[in-house]
Amino acid sequence: MQQQTRAVAGFLAAVVLVAGCSRAAREPRVSEAQTPPPATAASTTVSPLPGHPPVTTSGVVAKFDSTNGVMVFQDGRSVKLTDQSQIVAAKTQQPIDPRAVRPGDRVVVQNALPVGLSSVAKGKRQRAATVAAVDQQNQLVRMTDGSTVRVSPSTRMTMGSGGQTIVLTDLRPGDEVIIVMEEMAPAVSSSSATTGSSATTGTQTSMNAGSRSTTGSPSELPRNVITGAPSDPSDANELIVFREAQAP
Repeated sequence: MQQQTRAVAGFLAAVVLVAGCSRAAREPRVSEAQTPPPATAASTTVSPLPGHPPVTTSGVVAKFDSTNGVMVFQDGRSVKLTDQSQIVAAKTQQPIDPRAVRPGDRVVVQNALPVGLSSVAKGKRQRAATVAAVDQQNQLVRMTDGSTVRVSPSTRMTMGSGGQTIVLTDLRPGDEVIIVMEEMAPAVSSSSATTGSSATTGTQTSMNAGSRSTTGSPSELPRNVITGAPSDPSDANELIVFREAQAP
């Protein structure tokens, strides 16, 4: 009897030992499985297009970093909000608290700074605009900011970045576009040269300033320099069109 008791005790001890070893072997794996992978924050460190004025744009939110005010739309466009920007619900036209914006929201962003598309080749100038009218006969696209873009036979037009190729007849008023043009030489140098030569002749400068004020040229020049929108039609290398599908 005593021998049987010892045998049973030895068997129980072996069972406990095996169970402990099995549990110890499982614990690292269970702990490893329960540890979530480190969060990878999406990079929202972007720079608005240099010298570009604020725009009003719309789209479906893909992500929004309320810390630095960068909003990325599902179609790939990005804008940076400023203190003057406002987010409005596209359906109700009611203002939205930036902290309440969620991916999938369809919004209108007013007075935001546009960010250039990274897919555009370096050395190209980008502008964001909204189509006001299309002159099919003269191959011109007039924008809501007063600028005009000429669509030449070599202009590439796509629906979205890298999307389907379209033609001028597909363009509609209200379409939001990214206009891609050749990089232009800074206009500051010519202005500086003009300013320097004018400074040497004070009387002539006053006369010129007076004549310019009557024609309105000074008000146009800063606007053109800031927006990059020439008074004469400018040929576009590429026209990338963004059109929001109508919500059901």
